[in-house]
Amino acid sequence: MSRTGIPWFVVLPDTDDALPVGRRLREEHPGLRVLPHASGRAWLVGAWADEDIATARTGERAVAVLGEHDVTGAWLADRLAGMGDPRRLDGLAPRVTGSVHLIASFGGTVRVQGTASGVRRVFHATVGGVPVAADQAHRLARLAGASVDPARVAARMLFTSAPWPVGWEPVWDTVRAVWPGHCLTIDARGRTRHERWWTPPPAHSSLPEAAAALREALGRAVRLRAAPGRTVAAHLSGLDSSSLVSLAAREKAQVVALTAAQPDVLDEDVAWARRTAAGLGAAGFPVEHEVLDAEDVPLVYDGILGARDPFDEPFLMLHNREPYRYILRRGEAHRPRLHLVGFGGDEVCTAAYQWLPLLLRRHPALGLRYLRAVTAKYRWSWPSVARSILTRTSYATWLREAARKLPEHTVDLRQPEFGWGTFPVLPAWLSDEAVEGVRRELRRAAESDPVVDDDRGVHITLSSLYAGAQITRGFQQIAAADGVRVSAPFFDDQVLDAALSVEISQRYDPGRYKPLLVEAMRGIVPDATLGRTTKSSTPANAVLGSRKHRDQLVGLAQDSELAGLGIADPEELRRVCYGPIEVETFSQRLEPTIACEIWLRNQRGNNRRDDGRREGEQRETLTNPGLIGG
Repeated sequence: MSRTGIPWFVVLPDTDDALPVGRRLREEHPGLRVLPHASGRAWLVGAWADEDIATARTGERAVAVLGEHDVTGAWLADRLAGMGDPRRLDGLAPRVTGSVHLIASFGGTVRVQGTASGVRRVFHATVGGVPVAADQAHRLARLAGASVDPARVAARMLFTSAPWPVGWEPVWDTVRAVWPGHCLTIDARGRTRHERWWTPPPAHSSLPEAAAALREALGRAVRLRAAPGRTVAAHLSGLDSSSLVSLAAREKAQVVALTAAQPDVLDEDVAWARRTAAGLGAAGFPVEHEVLDAEDVPLVYDGILGARDPFDEPFLMLHNREPYRYILRRGEAHRPRLHLVGFGGDEVCTAAYQWLPLLLRRHPALGLRYLRAVTAKYRWSWPSVARSILTRTSYATWLREAARKLPEHTVDLRQPEFGWGTFPVLPAWLSDEAVEGVRRELRRAAESDPVVDDDRGVHITLSSLYAGAQITRGFQQIAAADGVRVSAPFFDDQVLDAALSVEISQRYDPGRYKPLLVEAMRGIVPDATLGRTTKSSTPANAVLGSRKHRDQLVGLAQDSELAGLGIADPEELRRVCYGPIEVETFSQRLEPTIACEIWLRNQRGNNRRDDGRREGEQRETLTNPGLIGG
């Protein structure tokens, strides 16, 4: 990996009108890499490492694969030779192991796509009358002179999260996002369109068949990153990370497994991680296991006021930034090629109970048995279960109802929710104007055919996957800014396809923890670890962190950007920042506010730096007439 910061790229259409955009990029970022269209005009501009890219050309056609992969130029040239239509690229991405962007230039037509999981994103905007694509929204916003939309920022403060697709759309007013599994096409006349290239695979495989497919796909994904003899660092805690550590150890990689102890005696991750490491060692696949003392690991909220990461959007896990960076630094002491993380395992390998209505339709007896088990587990009443299951509203109607319920409403997690999810709430300190702006965003989304899938279970699975991909991308950007590569194999498209192929009757089982992943990893992960049925999660870190780093929370209310934009009521914001941390009441949760406030402050800082750079350029122009018109 090139340890110089976050890799990025911009894609330009094959027209003379795009030439000024290319010149501007090269002037602002000396040393950029540039790949041309067949015409010689700039096509792909950015910063990336040699190992990250493979390209091929045939006549007026060119294709680039950019990201984590094992593709060679020769392999790509063989596939390109038979392609006369860019739509033939639909079948290329599923054959690539890893996580990549696929970018093509076909005789005047440009195509750009990210991953089906959404961890590699595509944005586009009009710059000087020209459609331009990129993998980072903030670069397009700068090129296009886009403005931050306060209503979209306020919508990111919805808790537990902004519903799909509100949380997916950029917070910049003139930048658009391409949905996961879709590509952006720019034709020779400069017209843009979004086209779907991926759909979930038919869920027809038995549990043993799907487990074998997942084992093979996840094995290839880890093998790509952790070849024999390579040193890799890996976070080791739950079943997801244990699967990656076990696969890497069996590939004969030099694995340094890191487990961060938590300041809570109820946390079980250290004990389970030690069992995993011991089991692998006994099987002849030793790993170097380091337990990081809880007293050394930063608590949440540490250093939030000083975070300067160049995110495209408010990063909702920003409060966890310093604990995460500490783990990375400890791993970097071993000079690994990369860090493996189990992000995505929950989203890919867990099925929510919202699948039950579909299961009841397809397998009534089994569905009823599982429904009884879930109802008993959560102590629901049968009338409330019946009402929830029988309520049949469209997703667009649900979004409108979510808008109507704002800003605050009672969220009772003890009640069943077989619809499109729990209605989100807004913080109590948002202004009336901001609340109305969020309502407009929800209603606007309702008018855009927003549903991912007509079945509620599939929709919730995929929209949760996309939200998890956004979080993972943010953590990867934090790491890349420090020169560290973080890989999340569970978000690879081949892994996703394998996991989604299992038949619904065997995907969801209220009596088992991640049955698909357990079956896939049987014989790979130590048996003791496969028996784990818990996931450590306690509020102790947040409570202790809020006490130790009270200055960071108080600082949020001082010269607040949210208040300055009219999003937050300054008095109410000051009250919550000075008061005790709240982890139970949704309308009092502070984490989204932290993310939005720090992101806005960084935009203000970026604007000041841009103004200073422009002033410097103007002074240089006045003192050097040779630059005028140059």
